[in-house]
Amino acid sequence: MLHDVWYAACQAADVTTDPRMVTILDHPYVLYRSHANQLVAVDGYCPHRGCDLSIGHVDNGELVCPFHGWRFDKTGQCTRIPANRADTPIPKRFRLTTYPVLECSGMVWIYTGNQDINSSELPTARSFATFPELTDENWRGVPFQQTWKAHFTRVVESVIDVSHLPFVHPEVTGTDVDPTVDGPEYHVRENVIVIHPTPFAPSHPMEPVHPEQTSTAKSEIELRFPNQWIIRTPFGDHGMMCTFLTFTPINDHVTQIFGLALRNFDHDAPWLDDFHIDHTIRVMEEDQRIIESIRPKIAPFALRDECHVASDVPTIRYRVMLANALEQQSTRRSSSTQITCRGID
Repeated sequence: MLHDVWYAACQAADVTTDPRMVTILDHPYVLYRSHANQLVAVDGYCPHRGCDLSIGHVDNGELVCPFHGWRFDKTGQCTRIPANRADTPIPKRFRLTTYPVLECSGMVWIYTGNQDINSSELPTARSFATFPELTDENWRGVPFQQTWKAHFTRVVESVIDVSHLPFVHPEVTGTDVDPTVDGPEYHVRENVIVIHPTPFAPSHPMEPVHPEQTSTAKSEIELRFPNQWIIRTPFGDHGMMCTFLTFTPINDHVTQIFGLALRNFDHDAPWLDDFHIDHTIRVMEEDQRIIESIRPKIAPFALRDECHVASDVPTIRYRVMLANALEQQSTRRSSSTQITCRGID
């Protein structure tokens, strides 16, 4: 799987001065807030005897292990070992690995790749946001999340596959429609796949409510590689509803989905929040039942391992992008290992 990626870890409101354990790519992290509400992400277990640091506490901005009271500052360095005399030096290697972390769109994100990334290279919340709707104050966003027992690749591919709609979501598309896919109309640029799905029925909810007012408007699905997705739905009079999803691989068998139900109109209409969330969750649960049943669990890169048709092109393009990214990641890590070994020599 890809490690050189920012993954959503949890809702930002869930991270306080009480340490919180999260798992991404089978790796345990502890999140907490230090001085001035600063986010800190470190390894989940104490380097002394492997105690779970999420059952510890934060004191004066430092993370304290509950087993022997070892203290770690926001850089991960151990600053105090109570069992030692006060003048006993603490080896530099007595430390926790820290990870780049930021808060954006109501979520906490961890960069799981190279921990030696230069601080000047870290994005701000505004520069990090892949879609303008996530930081524009004219948009209202309501968070939700789901956990699927499926591999990351299968979950991501499910949201750019349009030919399954009339079969998995008949209430959405209509029960008596032509399942033929026109295209789908899509284009790719750098790390982005954009799809304009053709509706299977005039009442398809992804189409404009008032087509005479938005005759040129089209529903749009946009995937920012590798793990952020949005669907934009025109609603007439310049109104727009969007659903944002980001996908976090907990391990090879479980994927966490963090979402935002977004709109740029009628901010003070809670019934619209309920409608949007209820509809989205119902559709996602219909997908979940199918995606969790798929075998093999991991999408194969070899095209001959599955049968493909024209409507599968967006998912095939995603697999090509993922295969290329994995190859580049492997090359970077191999180069880094060689440099380290030469340094040892």
